[in-house]
Amino acid sequence: MPKQKLFFPKDFLWGASTSGHQTEGNNTNSDWWAFEHSQRREAVLKAAGKNIPDYQSGIACDSYNRYDEDFALAQHLNHNATRIGIEWARIEPEEGKFSEKELAHYEKVLQSAKFHGLQTFVTLHHYTLPKWLADKGGFLNPASVGLFARYVSAVSRRLNQYTDFWLTINEPEVYATHSYLLGRYPPKKKSLFKTLKVVNNLVDAHNQAAKILKFETGKPVSMAYQLSDLEPSGFFSHFTHFLAEYLANEYIINRTIGTCDFIGVNYYIHHHIGFWGIRKHSHSKHEQNDLGWGIHPDGLERLLVNLKKHNKPIYITENGIADSKDIKREKFIKDHLYHVHCAIQKGVDVRGYLYWSLIDNFEWLHGFWPRFGLVEIDREDLLRRKVRYSALKYAEICRTNCLEVDASQVHNI
Repeated sequence: MPKQKLFFPKDFLWGASTSGHQTEGNNTNSDWWAFEHSQRREAVLKAAGKNIPDYQSGIACDSYNRYDEDFALAQHLNHNATRIGIEWARIEPEEGKFSEKELAHYEKVLQSAKFHGLQTFVTLHHYTLPKWLADKGGFLNPASVGLFARYVSAVSRRLNQYTDFWLTINEPEVYATHSYLLGRYPPKKKSLFKTLKVVNNLVDAHNQAAKILKFETGKPVSMAYQLSDLEPSGFFSHFTHFLAEYLANEYIINRTIGTCDFIGVNYYIHHHIGFWGIRKHSHSKHEQNDLGWGIHPDGLERLLVNLKKHNKPIYITENGIADSKDIKREKFIKDHLYHVHCAIQKGVDVRGYLYWSLIDNFEWLHGFWPRFGLVEIDREDLLRRKVRYSALKYAEICRTNCLEVDASQVHNI
């Protein structure tokens, strides 16, 4: 069957993402660590018949100690970029007291990434908070904006030499809704008023941090926005689709885009929008990942085309699949990259793709069972790293800067 080669722009960045709490292990000064070990959380897990340690981060992937091994794997897989997270709870374990030991540690982490030929995207807040700040109300407290700015300044002065791109906050919409509306993440609140207040404080925190980073480092800055492809479904759905699109994909962007040098896109899910803007995952006629999320690669193209109006470079900072048997991941990556290429052909300035995740990790409330990694973490064999077949197929794309597809399949994806 004839093949069609789709080449990506010169200097396109290829790689994978991770976050601190999910991979490093023993993030003991964070609110998430406290939540995982709370009596309430353990009681819920016990009542559900769950093995409690499977839902506590513990040593995670031990990437705090094995970061060089992980970066070496990324280099072996032909990656030229990586995204990592800096843990605020490590760097400022007590209010106003910055740890020289942890700043030096992250300096070594980034030096290792550069040694292995990787451009670095550094995330400064990825869901977790220092316990002392959580006790003061976290981002519900207006003082959090200035406290975040102080932390960002301390980090940027020390780590800028080894950082190529800054990401201030990961998925502010998800953080706010899961923590303060749905009551799933700590502090497990359910209040629309508090959710909106947190969103506004996150916007202010990003904007202030972005100005500091621009002034002190001169490096490109953005947020990592989780954006969903939204499709109208049902009576009055076109109006509610517009409303949901604005709230989910436009409100935060419109208030932060002015301080962003690029747009970081996290894409996983397609939603159907019904009456009153209610969202639900779309499963019909589409495959699902291990978490039951419908797979919609064409939605990524629509998102990217919609973002073109902002006239900013775009990097896909997360896109991945929970697939423990590694039977869908290769196709998932290729299908999404096909639609990224389609968006580029339509004039969208996409400059990089970072798969989520480099390694299997601690997936928050789901614990360790969802397997997103290009590299398997064998939890029964001393956290041994095992490169998956799909990682090798992605590595070939990274090496050639080219996606090869069957010509007859191009219009059937």
